[in-house]
Amino acid sequence: LDHLAHLEYVAPGATIRTQPGFVRGHGTMLTDDGKLIATVAGIVERVNKLVVVRPINSRYSPEIGDVVVGRVLEIASKRWRLDINSRQHASLLLSAVNLPGGVQRRRTAADELAMASLFSPGDLVSA
Repeated sequence: LDHLAHLEYVAPGATIRTQPGFVRGHGTMLTDDGKLIATVAGIVERVNKLVVVRPINSRYSPEIGDVVVGRVLEIASKRWRLDINSRQHASLLLSAVNLPGGVQRRRTAADELAMASLFSPGDLVSA
């Protein structure tokens, strides 16, 4: 727990100490008298002169290469819409799914019609 001792936690409205020439980032606001205050509860992060407050409780923001689990919301044209508990829904393209039997070929209109047989709304998918 010693590694947490140096973190600076702030609540909304708390004044954040700054150095001359700072640049305000997300989660901060300048007051009329030039003080930097937090707009969210979180941890103050400083990178060079940039001051940011990273919220303690935020939604997941996936990055390329992450393995995610999502629930199928709907079937659209050649894609499934997935809820991955993030800021936005994800899309799983028909072309990204292995066909039954491991067949390697272009996806056809028949495959598009058979999408519901692979994943239906409510199914959980790991991708």
